[in-house]
Amino acid sequence: MMGNQWVLGLHLVFLSMFLVATKHTSLVAQNSTRSCHERERLALLEFKHSVKDDFEVLSSWVGSDCCSWKGVRCDGATGRVVGLHLRGNYAHSYEFEDDYYEEVYYLEGDKVNACLAELRHLQHLDLSGNYFNESQIPKFIGSFKQLSYLNLSHAAFGGIIPHHIGNLSNLKVLDLSSHMLNANDTAWVSGLSLLEHLDLSNINLYQANNVDMVFYMIPSLTYLSLSGRGLTNSHLGLHLNSSKIFPNIEHLDLSFNSFEGQLPHFFQNLTSLTFLDLSRYTLSLAWNFVNLLNTIPSLSELHLSECGLHNAPFSPTYLNSRCNTSKNHVQ
Repeated sequence: MMGNQWVLGLHLVFLSMFLVATKHTSLVAQNSTRSCHERERLALLEFKHSVKDDFEVLSSWVGSDCCSWKGVRCDGATGRVVGLHLRGNYAHSYEFEDDYYEEVYYLEGDKVNACLAELRHLQHLDLSGNYFNESQIPKFIGSFKQLSYLNLSHAAFGGIIPHHIGNLSNLKVLDLSSHMLNANDTAWVSGLSLLEHLDLSNINLYQANNVDMVFYMIPSLTYLSLSGRGLTNSHLGLHLNSSKIFPNIEHLDLSFNSFEGQLPHFFQNLTSLTFLDLSRYTLSLAWNFVNLLNTIPSLSELHLSECGLHNAPFSPTYLNSRCNTSKNHVQ
């Protein structure tokens, strides 16, 4: 009996050792699968060599495993590069001449090297806050069909926004805000049916066609900023069926354009809106403002600076009551 127990115990020991060895082999195989793909590593290195990196943003980009490099994210199962987060702060670096309140860091290049097109599995791309010398947004970005996040804001891109961005059908966040970009047509937004966050602040849209498509072709939008310059009443698409405009919008910024007169009728259907900026919207009648507060009870923050309301016959009692009871923030 004792002999049988000893043999059984020995078998259990060998079985445990086998299981441990098998698990270790499996983990090694899994880790090797997660390692960086060589073609993607070479593409990233080519990008590194194509930019000026005075602030050593890419100093960790050495060695064979690009998945461990700062700003690079890989899929845990396939090892494919799915995220490239290289945000700089060039746009803020010249705001303070003598005293910097934050560390300055950004990349500088004549353009975005086409080698990045090799990263076919990208889901997240952030090149914002760098300096690309007023070069055009590269058309190959439209080939990243899995992309859900794209931020090219304040990166010194110039010229016309390429319509190829409309090919990014999985995009949920798009930020192109910049003083240097123009648009001749915004019909490309019709391809972004999943988009939730769109920022086109400061882009020159004055001569752009189909700007009204931004208002009714993306029902999933919860955040929209068209702040800056170029929009007039005609861009608001006052002839549209108001029930189709922004059914889910929560944050709407139309500030510092050239709007005037009465508010469009579609505002009365923005039942989810919590933030609204109409700064420099020349409102000619005081009732527009009062009616707006009554029409959108969900509104918690409203900006109306430079709206020409300084002589409007508002009732201080009404405004104080309305703001206090609903916790509204009015500027």
